[in-house]
Amino acid sequence: MLLIGQDLDCCKTKKEIENNISGYWKIKDSISKIRYNFWFEKGQGNLTILEPITNDDEYLVLDDHPFVDIIKNDIGFELKFTDLYENRLARIKYLDSVKMILLMDGKNIEYQKTNN
Repeated sequence: MLLIGQDLDCCKTKKEIENNISGYWKIKDSISKIRYNFWFEKGQGNLTILEPITNDDEYLVLDDHPFVDIIKNDIGFELKFTDLYENRLARIKYLDSVKMILLMDGKNIEYQKTNN
């Protein structure tokens, strides 16, 4: 069953979401060089936010505290970000191996996967 407003032909399970989200992402068409590294270990999702220092091989870690939970509910899949200060939800509107669109705070944010 395809849920209205969600295009996840690649992903029907939490494990498939994990596999497609894992890796480095950047906001599409953004001048920012910040990278978002999603990784999962024993079912627990993690997010590290990085900024390149001098080249794409050296990074400054801006934040490595957020935990990421994949939640399945009536509207589809959402990501729950938990850090030291708050919990935030992002609805997954589109996901494949190179593109992700999240609905956060009423705005669609498109990400593209990068090599690092």
